[in-house]
Amino acid sequence: MRKITYVLQDKKVNSLNIQFVIDIGSYAELAGNIINNNPYQRNRVSKSGSIYNLLKEDILKECIIPPIVLASTSALRSNSTEEELLDEVLADFGNLKILDGLQRSLSIIDVYNNNREYFDGLTEKYMIRVEAYLSISDTGILYRMLTLNTGQTPMTLRHQLEILFSKYAEEGIDGVTILREVDEAAVKTIHAYRFSDLIEGYTSFLEKNELPIDRFDILQTVRTIKFISDESSEKIEFTDFVNSYRALSLAFDSQYANWRYPDAVDEDLRLNANPFGREVYKIFNKSQPLTGFGAAIAELMHSQVIAGLNEVGDIIPDLTFGENDLLQLNKYLDDIREKSKKIGNGQRIYFKLFFKYLLDRDGSTFLHVPDSLEKARNRAIAEV
Repeated sequence: MRKITYVLQDKKVNSLNIQFVIDIGSYAELAGNIINNNPYQRNRVSKSGSIYNLLKEDILKECIIPPIVLASTSALRSNSTEEELLDEVLADFGNLKILDGLQRSLSIIDVYNNNREYFDGLTEKYMIRVEAYLSISDTGILYRMLTLNTGQTPMTLRHQLEILFSKYAEEGIDGVTILREVDEAAVKTIHAYRFSDLIEGYTSFLEKNELPIDRFDILQTVRTIKFISDESSEKIEFTDFVNSYRALSLAFDSQYANWRYPDAVDEDLRLNANPFGREVYKIFNKSQPLTGFGAAIAELMHSQVIAGLNEVGDIIPDLTFGENDLLQLNKYLDDIREKSKKIGNGQRIYFKLFFKYLLDRDGSTFLHVPDSLEKARNRAIAEV
């Protein structure tokens, strides 16, 4: 049993919003088909005594619960009635996501499956309120998730961004192996990256800020979403960001093929802790250099020193390397570790400065790796 109660056009996200009620059995069946569609959704809350145990009791007492919000990215057929559109959207499980109400949906499924006879026997069906956004964009999904997600277990910005960019993990980027959190796989080559690290790097590019995602507040997030939504230029494409960074990391990998941190080093290069990276990919395929690169490139583009991300690949062949660049990099990061209040932030600051000095065509260390490494160390020590 289902009935449309209202239809509105959401002009902010350019999406048709259909509000309807549906009986608990039908919704439990629908939710069961879409609950695992999104690999970036939060895990279910399982703490005993949580608010969701109370919710289950409320459902059994036929309490009215807040509406559940769904979103469909399916294209809409023209000349269809609202009922026909809703039928199509709800039948296309693969393109249907839960924007708000994941935990409620899990609770509904549990309660209905354990009390099926009771609910099916009700003379007046227990109805669930639902609203569905039709043909909504990825950006619209993120914006709506941000504004809707105010429950007991709010979704982190990392999760929101993973959903926004999930198509890149699914479709892939040429030559890049993208590892999601659910893959539980380790980065083992220069071609592999954790999806969350790539997202942090890209977000740092958008925000011109190398600090971790967790430091961004909601207002900054909204500005980021607006930036993604309003700009269509190639210079802000996620794939372009990944490819430009990868070109730089591959240049180091080619220059220092098969490099491993040696068992013995000269006294002036010795460390007081473990190396930041014992191999090239263990240095560059991490969040710290990715976020530093993102922030550095954004600043250089903002000051019009670099025209766009694609320009990075054009100038990389002209890099000048030194004999001990990777040993020096590990040593400088060791120096910064000893001075930093927050080691990770200190490392991000260092990488931002390094990439900025390296790629600033107006600077004295342009394309010179050893000098850029040293200059970044001296500046970072003063900042951390």
